Amino acid sequence: MRKISVIMPIYNEKLDWIQKSLDSIMNQTYTNIEIIIILDNPDNKELKEFLVKKESEVDNISILLNRKNLGIVKSLNKGIVKSSGELIARMDGDDIALLDRFEKEVYFLDTHNLDLVTSSVEDMDEQDSIIMSRNQHDVIGKQFEDEIKYKYLGAHPTWLGKSEIFEKLGGYRAVTHAEDLDFLLRALEQKFSIGLLGTPTLQYRIREKSVTLSNQLEMFINSLSARSFYKKGTLSITEPSKIIKKSRNISVADRDRYSKFSKYRKEVFYLFPDNKMAAILKLPKLFFLILLNKYAKILIFNDIKRILKRV
Repeated sequence: MRKISVIMPIYNEKLDWIQKSLDSIMNQTYTNIEIIIILDNPDNKELKEFLVKKESEVDNISILLNRKNLGIVKSLNKGIVKSSGELIARMDGDDIALLDRFEKEVYFLDTHNLDLVTSSVEDMDEQDSIIMSRNQHDVIGKQFEDEIKYKYLGAHPTWLGKSEIFEKLGGYRAVTHAEDLDFLLRALEQKFSIGLLGTPTLQYRIREKSVTLSNQLEMFINSLSARSFYKKGTLSITEPSKIIKKSRNISVADRDRYSKFSKYRKEVFYLFPDNKMAAILKLPKLFFLILLNKYAKILIFNDIKRILKRV
């Protein structure tokens, strides 16, 4: 049984969430695991005391305390350097892994001869209630390469990959709010094999004030840019500063309009599986919000493209 190094960055998550997250990893059916936690909020004494205590109580937990806030990219890379496993997995401190997550992901990785696997999730609210399952078909090989060009596949906290892929790529790069997509595209550019396990392996927490939600427009623009360089075959040799250049000129108005649109789009998305009529009734307002923002038009075009691919 190969060793899995689980990399978990922590910033401002609730202690209760972190405990549930750790429990879900420590109780996995796959048992050869080390957990590397990087605390990127050195001023949070409560978190620091909680994590240091955990390290003293549990043999396979290691804590890295950043002296100052380094951000997600540098924190993840510190964890990768510290890791000793043949396999490296991602985890966030507010998510909950299903108990057979690693067993399923390792089997999927080996069965399809992959270098990295990502998987679908179940969306969960701040009270641990499941909002919806994103269960879908598996996506492997050429199909993964085609679909990643216009939509994100899986979820970053579900990743499990061979340590070689992280070493070869030099870890993550400072492609702000799109460092995970940049990693996947560079891996494909360098001929690594990646697949999506369509069966959910993790409960993914949707937070009202998460970093992801507050920086959606930057994420979207930087993702478009990364995909553009990938399609040219030059992403790996392009400096991150060039990739994120366009997102530096976002206006406050554009950011606000995109945030409103994105939030409303998600409401429609969550409604559709169980109440199609209610979702349809919300479409006029959605179209109005699209008209107000040029970036929303691009996103909707990608949505339509994705739907047509399924037909």
